[in-house]
Amino acid sequence: MLTDNQNKTDRKIYFWLFIIAFATAFSSTYNPMNFRRMHVDSSIYVTVSQGIIRGQLPYRDLVDNKGPFTYLINVPGLFLGGFTGIWITELLLLFVSVLFAYKTALFFADRRKAVAGTLACFIALIPVFTVNAGTEEYSLPFLMISLYIFTKYYFSEKRNISFGELVVLGSCFSCAVLIRLNMFPLWAGFCMVIFVESVINRRFALLGKYVCAFCLGIIIVSVPVFLYLKLNGILDAFLELVVFGGAARGFSGGNFKETVKNFYIVINRNYSFIPIFFGLFFVIIKYRKPNFGYYCGYTLSCFLMALFLSFSRGDSHYNMVLIPFFVPAFTSLIVLLYSVFPGGKMKNAAVVFFLCVIFSEGLLKYFNDLSKIVYDNSGSQMIRAGKMIDENTKPGDKILSLNNAYIYPFTRREPVTKYFFQGSGIQYIKEAQREFLSDVLINKPAIIAVFTVEGLSEQELYFSDWFRPIIEMMDKDYRLLSDDNGYRLFIKNR
Repeated sequence: MLTDNQNKTDRKIYFWLFIIAFATAFSSTYNPMNFRRMHVDSSIYVTVSQGIIRGQLPYRDLVDNKGPFTYLINVPGLFLGGFTGIWITELLLLFVSVLFAYKTALFFADRRKAVAGTLACFIALIPVFTVNAGTEEYSLPFLMISLYIFTKYYFSEKRNISFGELVVLGSCFSCAVLIRLNMFPLWAGFCMVIFVESVINRRFALLGKYVCAFCLGIIIVSVPVFLYLKLNGILDAFLELVVFGGAARGFSGGNFKETVKNFYIVINRNYSFIPIFFGLFFVIIKYRKPNFGYYCGYTLSCFLMALFLSFSRGDSHYNMVLIPFFVPAFTSLIVLLYSVFPGGKMKNAAVVFFLCVIFSEGLLKYFNDLSKIVYDNSGSQMIRAGKMIDENTKPGDKILSLNNAYIYPFTRREPVTKYFFQGSGIQYIKEAQREFLSDVLINKPAIIAVFTVEGLSEQELYFSDWFRPIIEMMDKDYRLLSDDNGYRLFIKNR
């Protein structure tokens, strides 16, 4: 039984783990104490979640190429508490991520150093989190839980995964892939190594148990989701947009030379090369020693994850999925620092210096986010712009936000077209541009919103030639309603 002192220590640790999660979530654009305009990707996901609440269907009524969990996971929080509800969802899932990062770190260090290692990982998360805070991080708890189970398997004496843990592994895999298809490498690397080890050791019965339980976990999550898609008649659209369209976009990074260049970019974002080098180092020194298989699986998974990010020329926030691999690497580095420097104060100072210098980029971005509480009023601007749209339209009217989806979560009016976002993925959807133009030109939205940046509109900055028919329609049939709140709102002439 645990003593009172142990219980007290555990409560303190959980308190600090929650503080780590809370401090991370504080930089989210949904934070009610620091509410700001969300990243364009986040606005897309919230728009689809909002549509689901209104009775619309993803892929049919609102087109995007992410997995259904990306939208469904937002629905409860959005329905119950609006943007604050989404922020609370973020906070809870981040706490789960922090908790399992700590549990994983305990295999490499004592409690104090494990907390420090966990803190280091979430400081490393900040630069990519602040870029796109809002639903991108929803895959983190599934990745962290799975890494913990794989680590426990290799670092436990019996070298076995319980049936329940295998089911959880499969469920986490299914959840992550139903957010983004390219999440699979974490499981792929470890599972390949476990499969090879099981075959070499002729543990076929145990391997059968692993496969069956893992598949059961996949079924538990995926069957209800695919039933939802099938019964609503959107399964084919899901396959076309997410599976085939996502694969086409995912491998759009170019030739071998371009992929190598992209890989170099990926691993140099926020020190993402450290986990790979850490894994390679331990693969070498642990050869034919205990836990050699763990470091093989870890390194292979990390490499594959970075590689698949390289195929798509992804933005920096995609590096968020590499954060779980930071846990063993950074915790081990902190242990090394404590072993090198003498004296208690010197050790603590060395660790603090390490965190501050290595993660200076993340810390600067984080404090810049905090400063926005004072001067960034983009959130209130979006609210006012949405209110103005509602006041100058009537129920049933449709609107259009050209080239981005920022405004839709702030208004009660629905998009005039299912292609509500005309960003980088639309070129991978057959006939999408033609259908988009047809929807807009025939149905003529009541208001067209054009987001402005430092006095210049996106119309002037980003619009492609295929927007020209809409611009011509605006010149002929619309007048300027407002040039405030970060938007040029054009209302249709009566």
